[in-house]
Amino acid sequence: MKQLSGFVDSTLPSHVCRLHKSLYGLKQASRAWYTCLSDFLFSIGFLASKVDTSMFILFDDTNIFYLLVYVDDILLTGTNSTMLHRLIQLLNSEFKFRDLGAVYYFLGIEVQSIGMDLMLCQHKYILDIIT
Repeated sequence: MKQLSGFVDSTLPSHVCRLHKSLYGLKQASRAWYTCLSDFLFSIGFLASKVDTSMFILFDDTNIFYLLVYVDDILLTGTNSTMLHRLIQLLNSEFKFRDLGAVYYFLGIEVQSIGMDLMLCQHKYILDIIT
């Protein structure tokens, strides 16, 4: 690495700046974001899934919560709506994001809520392929 032309410090020409924060669009930005997010999730009690590195699970005696991450999209669901809203507030205190409410579509999968169950289908995806 070297200093940018026009910005070279004549007293320290071999020194460069150290980047303390990843910049959006750089190769390492997604890794830095994932590390920051996962460290925070671990600190509040989430565990990493052994099957899927993008899924985190939080559970206690009566409740369970799942958090899925895809690039910069997050899907959070759980069995207790009050605690779910607290988790959203906690995440929002650490990271700037928008709560888009109930999920209807995520990563090409349509989601329908039926009582306490979620029905997943790829009807639209199949129609797009056929077309």
